[in-house]
Amino acid sequence: MLSHPLRCLVMLITLALTATDAASAQLVFHARPDATVPFSPAVEAGDLVFLSGMIGAAPDGSIPPAMADQARYAMDGLGASLKLAGLGFDDVAKCTVMLADMKTWGDFNRVYATYFKPGRMPARSAFGATALAFGAGVEVECIAYRPHPKR
Repeated sequence: MLSHPLRCLVMLITLALTATDAASAQLVFHARPDATVPFSPAVEAGDLVFLSGMIGAAPDGSIPPAMADQARYAMDGLGASLKLAGLGFDDVAKCTVMLADMKTWGDFNRVYATYFKPGRMPARSAFGATALAFGAGVEVECIAYRPHPKR
């Protein structure tokens, strides 16, 4: 049986693919040419753009101890993924935040809120995780919306 978040993701993809005509329902993969990871930072499915989770790693790969720094690195990584797809934070409809320690939720929120305009906060879920990649304290993934013209 699929977990609740995975069932929701499957339903969103299904809706995205069935809500558009066949010509616009193709998957579009946005990748960085120098990527060494086995995933695309952004994938379009109809009107939705799914952004892979970003951890709070510095450009050199290190994980800073402060949640505020990790939050900035994670959100800046999402910004770079959005840019690959020709989007920005105004296009984000939903985010999922995974925290290795829920006590850092407030520190994360203070940074997170600065990436969005007042009154344009995306829907969001946040939950504690036992462990994140490379010992990170946070990982954030998002879904953005880009309506395609009807053909």
